[in-house]
Amino acid sequence: MLNDLRRNFIPERLREGREARGLTIQELSERVGVSHQSISKYENGKAVPSGMVFQKLLFTLNLPIHFFYKPIHRGIEDSVVFFRSKAATTSRSKKLHEIKINWLQDISVELEKILDFPKVLIPKINTSPIYFPTDMDDIDELAVEVRRSWGLGNGPISNVLLLVEKKGVIAARADFNDQKVDACSVWRDDQRPFILLGTEKSSVRSRFDVAHELGHLVLHSNLKRNEFEKNMKLIESEADRFASAFLMPVESFSSEFVSTSLEYLINLKKRWKVSIQAMAYRARDLDIISEFQYRNIMRKIGQNNWRKHEPLDEQFELEQPTVLKQAIKALIKHNVINKSDIERYLGLTKGELEIYANLETGTLSDKIVSDQNIIRFRHRKKMGM
Repeated sequence: MLNDLRRNFIPERLREGREARGLTIQELSERVGVSHQSISKYENGKAVPSGMVFQKLLFTLNLPIHFFYKPIHRGIEDSVVFFRSKAATTSRSKKLHEIKINWLQDISVELEKILDFPKVLIPKINTSPIYFPTDMDDIDELAVEVRRSWGLGNGPISNVLLLVEKKGVIAARADFNDQKVDACSVWRDDQRPFILLGTEKSSVRSRFDVAHELGHLVLHSNLKRNEFEKNMKLIESEADRFASAFLMPVESFSSEFVSTSLEYLINLKKRWKVSIQAMAYRARDLDIISEFQYRNIMRKIGQNNWRKHEPLDEQFELEQPTVLKQAIKALIKHNVINKSDIERYLGLTKGELEIYANLETGTLSDKIVSDQNIIRFRHRKKMGM
């Protein structure tokens, strides 16, 4: 079997696996015990690893054997993966998360062969591959139009992540650790849009991340990669504006922002599920408050050490993705796929599939459930009698 699989070895998969684990060619070669030239040849399709080397690659990269011969169907390579990240984010970190969201798409493509996912209802407002700035007031109107088309009204959104999933987005959470990436998204051609989120942020900040990525999907999904890289700062500011307008519509939010006291803003946060800092920023953008009032709010936030952790942060549960979770559970419940076959079918380890699908650790395990008794007591006299 191993030799048959090696004959179908897909070189690009090795490169993905290596980069997903954060390894250079040299680092992988040292761990596997071959030259870096050999790894390079494997990745470029100029050679196929021997059986022994292949086994070492599987062990080192912690990937199932079937991963290396699953075809890649992701559309054009020039499509943009949008990153909500800090300035210090490295290119290696961005590449790692680009691969993660690609794997999310791989899982979705396989599952959609046998399941019906929600229809994509995300509007593509701007379909140009070339970047042209959008006026911030126009972005406010576009955000309101999206809300109107979804029948949301002008009040707070109870669950932003569930909302975008119902509109056709496939979402997942992954541990970004210290990679300085908050979220990323991609929408290739006419395929399904995907959003990958971190797990470290508070619920209100993560909700803003979801709305930010939705802004990219609506405003920038057809941009070429070089256009995004040249205009990243402006593009990110547009996605931020969309997120603010989507979560805090001008008509209703402005009528409720009637005080700059921190006590009042805490109560407002409870209703809108948006950070105090984001609300203050939005109020300044809408000229509800002056620059001086905005700076005064931010100064008080700093004095209270609320920059990273605000009041009520712990009271809101982190919104969790549901589509892939429901899909995999349905397949297992109805015996469409056995747990023992799921790595072969989806091409990733059970542990990674549990993370992507937001399943509890051990859900895909083959272990016999402890309460399935197969031994029974016979009726007998008490011992010693």
